[in-house]
Amino acid sequence: MPQFARDEAEALLPTLVPYLEDIQRRKHAFDRNPSEPVAQEIRALVRSIAEMGAEVKDLDVGLIDFPSVHRGRPICLCWKLDEGDRIEWWHDIDAGYAGRRPISELFEN
Repeated sequence: MPQFARDEAEALLPTLVPYLEDIQRRKHAFDRNPSEPVAQEIRALVRSIAEMGAEVKDLDVGLIDFPSVHRGRPICLCWKLDEGDRIEWWHDIDAGYAGRRPISELFEN
């Protein structure tokens, strides 16, 4: 899986947004009327995002992680649909969303 610098991940956001919005629309439709064809469409969209190097973490809010490394330590750059065009959060790979921290912390010291 590729590893992203912040600017590389941010450059991918305009491409990812339509995929995430499509996933949300299909997920809402699936929640109202579950069907295997819609589930397959959602899985295909998630796979497409994974092929770009990002990992969908929450379908409902459009949450994605970008694998990254900071000072030799694996981390995830974390972003969701309502957060604009900048990635402002990160977390340890095992911390998940609950462990999100401001990206500015990575540049202190």
